[in-house]
Amino acid sequence: MTAENTLLEVRNLRKYFPVRKGLLQRTVAQIKAVDGVDLTIRTGETLGLVGESGCGKTTTGRTILRLVEPTGGEILFRGRSLAGDTDTAMTDVATASPAQIKLLRRDMQIIFQDPYSSLDPRMTVGEIVGEPLQIQGLMSRSERMARVLDLLGAVGLSADHARRYPHEFSGGQRQRIGIARALALNPRLVVADEPVSALDVSIQAQVINLLQDLQEQFGLTYLFIAHDLSVVKHISNRVAVMYLGKIVELADTRELFGNPRHPYTEALLSAVPVADPDFKVERIPLEGDVPSPVNPPSGCHFHPRCRYAQDVCRTEPPAYRAVGQTHFVSCHRADELSLRGMRSS
Repeated sequence: MTAENTLLEVRNLRKYFPVRKGLLQRTVAQIKAVDGVDLTIRTGETLGLVGESGCGKTTTGRTILRLVEPTGGEILFRGRSLAGDTDTAMTDVATASPAQIKLLRRDMQIIFQDPYSSLDPRMTVGEIVGEPLQIQGLMSRSERMARVLDLLGAVGLSADHARRYPHEFSGGQRQRIGIARALALNPRLVVADEPVSALDVSIQAQVINLLQDLQEQFGLTYLFIAHDLSVVKHISNRVAVMYLGKIVELADTRELFGNPRHPYTEALLSAVPVADPDFKVERIPLEGDVPSPVNPPSGCHFHPRCRYAQDVCRTEPPAYRAVGQTHFVSCHRADELSLRGMRSS
């Protein structure tokens, strides 16, 4: 990976939420929702971010966009200058001023998980999709409406829909409206926060295909957050696996699904359904729930649920290291374990 094609680089990103108690609301602990995340996203690719509920995926995405203030770390992004140039130097989003953040909003947008609560019920679809352009002071009123109609057409809606309100649409149509709003400013990076998890299965494939078509049409880069590995396998170029606020494995999609090097990844892959009624999948159950991020386990955070854990796993945190040219893992036993990947379909 060269510096020229790197759009986003995250270094040691941390987000801790204080736990307060007592009359004076003193901080007595920290919820380590994101705890030292490192990742890089190339221009034009889709990086999938997967893991169980509560592992910190959504917080990571929102912290990258500064919708949530980071506790520490760097978020280096290659955005556009005021003149519209796309080859500017990297900007640290974590320390950017309010004026810089407003400018960065043109290049960094989000598609929210819930299409029902992410749209203002008092605004028409035309107002919702055109609002980012109005906030940024771009285009005249007539130009904004023309842009809105173009975007609605791009996501499979009609011009008549611009005059309607969100309650008049189905969940799939509302998500298309949310996608159109995210594309209004022609961003470079879109964080898709579980964009199909709230939709019917019959609609999910349509929205995934739409996201892929729009990526090609508009030259988008995605951070695709999901817990459905089948969807992630279909849409992602690379996949990062997250557990208790940390990235435990990252690799090209084909490599990660075929040759996992972390026991947690192996367990997740064993739960993915295979479209073959004659093929029996050996599930790898994960005992218990994800540990509390307030008081994570010592050593490797995954060791209480890992069937391969040894004494070193309980006492020493594993280093996040390369085990291949594009394959990274955080596991003491990555070099000696032979883990089972997902069957190709």
